[in-house]
Amino acid sequence: MSDKGLSIFDDEPSKGSGNPDQQSTQAIPAVSADAATSRQPAVGTEAGRGGVPPRPQQSTPGPQAAAASAAAQRGVVPALPVVRRGGYDQIAVNRALQQIVDEKAGLAASLQATEQQVGGLQAEIQSLRQQLAEVKNPTYAGLGGRASEMLRLAEEEAADVRHTAQEESREILDQANRDARAIRADAAREAEDMRAVQLRDLEDQRGRILADAEQERTLARSEAADIVASAKREAAQLRLAAEQEVNDLRSSTTREVEKLRAGADREVQEARRALAVEKERLAREAADHHASAMAQTNQIVTEAEERAAAAEERAREAIAQGSAQREQAQREAEALISRARREAEQIVASARTQSESINASGHAEAARELAALKAEAERMARRRDAIAAQLGALRDVVAGFADDDEPTKPQA
Repeated sequence: MSDKGLSIFDDEPSKGSGNPDQQSTQAIPAVSADAATSRQPAVGTEAGRGGVPPRPQQSTPGPQAAAASAAAQRGVVPALPVVRRGGYDQIAVNRALQQIVDEKAGLAASLQATEQQVGGLQAEIQSLRQQLAEVKNPTYAGLGGRASEMLRLAEEEAADVRHTAQEESREILDQANRDARAIRADAAREAEDMRAVQLRDLEDQRGRILADAEQERTLARSEAADIVASAKREAAQLRLAAEQEVNDLRSSTTREVEKLRAGADREVQEARRALAVEKERLAREAADHHASAMAQTNQIVTEAEERAAAAEERAREAIAQGSAQREQAQREAEALISRARREAEQIVASARTQSESINASGHAEAARELAALKAEAERMARRRDAIAAQLGALRDVVAGFADDDEPTKPQA
């Protein structure tokens, strides 16, 4: 016999994968691998008679005994442990299925050994037939009673062994197929039950999730309404506080601007008065310096004229004393007059220079003070512009708050 019909699980999906909750099985009957034991056909014990080799004799059980032995050796696997949701433990199911596969392999090996034994018996029969052909005696009657009996017994034993092996193989395969179909049916029912349970669980879970979502949505809407109301109240409070702060800032800014404008006006008036006083003082000092210089100049000129007159007087006296002394006196008089004129010119130039320096110093000081006053006035103007810009920004802020006070349409 061949191994055809033994691979009963080749077309089945693997039971070791997938979700353990979706796979289950029932108590699986275990088929022993020793159901078909190796046997050797019994042949006569006489050796050398008729050229037939001796073989050990074995008793061959009949089909009923073999079926009873196989049925007795098939036990029942203990009930598989049940896991969550009414299914069987996946590890126990895989172990039971692996046991069936191992027993199937053992049965295949046993059947192969039986076939080898049958083949050996057939080879022995063929050898005996060849020996009979060699002695040219084609009938069993020519071989003698013992040889004919041996051949007949051998053929009967081979037929019994073949028939027994075939019966056991068919019974084992039928039982394995029945077990496989039962396992498949149980697994399908269990999977269907598990699918129904999971569908119910999913539907219940979906209902709970929808209820929770609706509750969360309602709670979120309530919280959002509270947040919006609180935000509106806070915005109103902030708007009032901002308006109050803007009004206070506008009032304080107006007071500060008025104060700064008054202070700037006072400073400008004081600066103008100080500039006028300083100009008058510088003019007086310049006039005093000019008068003093003119007085010094007049005094020097007078002294020079007096010295010249004295020199002329001495010259006239010298003329009377002699021409030599006259010439010397004239030279002395001319030298004195020239020196007096130079001194007078130097005094006048020094007085003029000093007067111009005093005037220039007075003008420079007045220009510096005027520039400082102009710079201060420009600074005050810039500060006034900055305050005006700040007031404009505050007006914009107040206008923005006024726009926010208008009610907005709720969005759909």
